[in-house]
Amino acid sequence: MNHEAEALALLRADGNADLSGVRLEPVTSGMSGASVFRVVRPGQLVRYVKIGQDKAAAPLRQEITRTAWLAAQGITVPGILRVSNQPDSYAVLMHAMPGTPADASRLPAPQLIAALAKALAALHALPLNSCPFDETLSVRLARAAKAVADDEVETAEFEPRNADTTPQALLARLSSQPPAEDQVIVHGDATLSNLMIDADGNVGFIDCGSAGRGDRYLDLAVLAADIAEQHGTEAATAFARDYGIIWDAAKAQFYADLYEFF
Repeated sequence: MNHEAEALALLRADGNADLSGVRLEPVTSGMSGASVFRVVRPGQLVRYVKIGQDKAAAPLRQEITRTAWLAAQGITVPGILRVSNQPDSYAVLMHAMPGTPADASRLPAPQLIAALAKALAALHALPLNSCPFDETLSVRLARAAKAVADDEVETAEFEPRNADTTPQALLARLSSQPPAEDQVIVHGDATLSNLMIDADGNVGFIDCGSAGRGDRYLDLAVLAADIAEQHGTEAATAFARDYGIIWDAAKAQFYADLYEFF
């Protein structure tokens, strides 16, 4: 069964026998390795279908498990409607989140940044002891080492500051000087495109497959870098202020460099 047919079968299994007017639109950005479709009726985005096959099945299972856990903690994430769990594939039907990705939001920058900071602070305030998912530095460094060993690091995507650095050298540098961890519940891939925001400033999180216990700068470094790139360095400074932290530039740099592997 091709992925589009599998997506339609999942819709029918969820009780959508009448699929007249429904259109599946492939999504080409986002989670690597999975096929993603928007489920659209005329003038209305209704749902999403994600399908992971072979090596992409396990990360998608992990994403849905962690998304469900975040929802149980009161965090705004996509609602899981139905899953299809096969030995070599995994498919999920999800509610579409309201709003737009934060990198496409038309809200004034100060309002946008304040809302993102508030939402991230609320996520980071969740109690640690109930979280079963480990995204601590040792786990991340081990994952980076495996990516290096398997030659899976996309050096063409490195930031200009690391353009002349090999993955092996970057990993060695990071492994030799790990900062002390300040653990919270992190999203783990907190780019502007993974935070949804509506016209009222309500924020939700998508692509939650890396959520778990980790240093807050796993999120702060990535999101601040995105904000600085899109809105300028003063906006990134405002983000840190709105979040409520005295910015540790060295630690942010460390976690921004670690993100090169993910």
